[in-house]
Amino acid sequence: MPTAGDDDTLREGLAAGREDAFVAVYDRFASRLLATAWGMLGSRADAEDAVQDVFLGLVRSRLSLGGVEDLRAYLFASLRHAAIRRRRRRDDPPPAREAIEASSPGSPIAAERAARLERALASLPPEQREVVALKVDGGLTFAEIAAVLRTSPNTVAGRYRYAMEKMRARLED
Repeated sequence: MPTAGDDDTLREGLAAGREDAFVAVYDRFASRLLATAWGMLGSRADAEDAVQDVFLGLVRSRLSLGGVEDLRAYLFASLRHAAIRRRRRRDDPPPAREAIEASSPGSPIAAERAARLERALASLPPEQREVVALKVDGGLTFAEIAAVLRTSPNTVAGRYRYAMEKMRARLED
């Protein structure tokens, strides 16, 4: 597991414009960012664009990264803002994630379960869907999510609990 010292080294490398630092940040965070964005936006293409926006933002704002205390929280907060911008550009509610890729193997029963789960996730209010994506796909703690959303950990935990209750009820129907 990376340490705070690793983050310090990465931030310094990013601020200096070192390519190896950008590559290391990408290698370390891109898959979690993509999964989280997909959960927030419901579209793989939009999720990929949002993650690209995050990394372009890193390049553009590299000189101000010295003041960043928590690189992980900074990246997920940047992702949240990128997802909000993408959602506004679309000007419609986020659709369900593509539940099944055309090339993915699986039984019809598994495909139906995945589709039901995607519909349940898509039915959540945006603030609850966002918390679920940050928790499940991003792997953030409630405290980290609270920092990203600039709210209290209790609010985050409540949104997560209500989301799980709504999804459970929806899946039981």
